[in-house]
Amino acid sequence: MNSFETLEIVIDRRNHTSKEGIFAAGDVTDVIEKQVIIAAGEGAKALLGVDEYLNRKRGT
Repeated sequence: MNSFETLEIVIDRRNHTSKEGIFAAGDVTDVIEKQVIIAAGEGAKALLGVDEYLNRKRGT
């Protein structure tokens, strides 16, 4: 889940980490841009990823 070289959490395009059901967003991730507006957008992406994950778990 962590990139030990940079101490950042590695995420995919939907903000999933390598651990099932765990999502991350903002400055703790490996996203290159470290700006407030980018972090806010990443938070929205993470929320969409969580919604998608929960819907899959529920079978909807």
